[in-house]
Amino acid sequence: METTTAAVPRIYPDTGPIEDRIGIAMMRRTLTRSMPIVFNGLVVERTARCNAKCAMCYQGAGPKGSDEIGDVALSIADLTPAILAAGRRSDIHPRFHLTGGEAFLQMEDCLALFNVARESGFLDITSTTNAFWALTPARADTVCAQLAQAGVTALEISWDVWHLPYISPAVIENCLIAARSHDIDVNLRLLTTRTHTINEALSTLSDDALAAAHRISSGPVFPSGRAAKTLNRADLFTQGTLDDNCHTALNLTVSANGRVSPCCAGVDQTDGLMLGDIHTEPLDQIVERMQGSPLLRALVFEGLGSLLPILDRAGFAPPKDGYTSICHMCWAVFRDPERSAAIRAHFGMKTPTTGGAAP
Repeated sequence: METTTAAVPRIYPDTGPIEDRIGIAMMRRTLTRSMPIVFNGLVVERTARCNAKCAMCYQGAGPKGSDEIGDVALSIADLTPAILAAGRRSDIHPRFHLTGGEAFLQMEDCLALFNVARESGFLDITSTTNAFWALTPARADTVCAQLAQAGVTALEISWDVWHLPYISPAVIENCLIAARSHDIDVNLRLLTTRTHTINEALSTLSDDALAAAHRISSGPVFPSGRAAKTLNRADLFTQGTLDDNCHTALNLTVSANGRVSPCCAGVDQTDGLMLGDIHTEPLDQIVERMQGSPLLRALVFEGLGSLLPILDRAGFAPPKDGYTSICHMCWAVFRDPERSAAIRAHFGMKTPTTGGAAP
């Protein structure tokens, strides 16, 4: 059969030959029903606390916990069975990522969890940190040596202009140089807006420190979490369209309250897309339910735009200023009890309750 890559149709075309529309509908139905959902890794948000309280934080994390989910944390005992289970699954790539809040507020717990992940068969063991612990070159070297010994292969350093009131550039420099000396790959990860560019933060760091980074990446701030309240919406970039889907960007995520979701980009801080809780059932059971969830399959393969007709029929209009990305829409919809209830009802799912599964 002849194939072409000349044109990629929209997810929901309203016009065009009826044959094209039928073909697209059949393709979408096949993907939704039969394709396996594959996760790029297991992400554990160990704590909702952070030593910083940055204005752009999608989690709303701070010294007293999260604005979104409160002052919660997971213990080694909570997480060990979940990590072991995830390490056995073929639908979760062997990448373990530990984050918070700021996970390294309890350094010994982090080291223990990295060792559990390594023993569970994870090959890529990574973490996100604001590097507050790298106060001196000697301290940075000691910690990075411990991380390397525990099997850590890479660090993501969260750094941008919103971190400046809490984390000095010298601390970031210490971490970059020490991680390089211990063969730990470093991604210096920055968020930006129209006003605050990547160069504004990078200009505070020395050339030697920047040269120690294996990668420097930048992404737009989403108007979710604390950013939805503190930042000017007009200053934020729009990313992609609502026709996008996220099947290549999923991470099985355990939030600091124990709840399990398919993503760590904001919806993990909501109740509406919670598909299980490691406090009440095994992770294997939760993932099996996720594989069979018609709602999750629609989101992953059809795209978040597939929810718009459902919301429209339920009487919910999109916000006047729209959404900046599918991640923003996902967070906004599933944090709204009425909208998320309408969507879950459409797919025959119960409304989630605290501390329990929501099949």
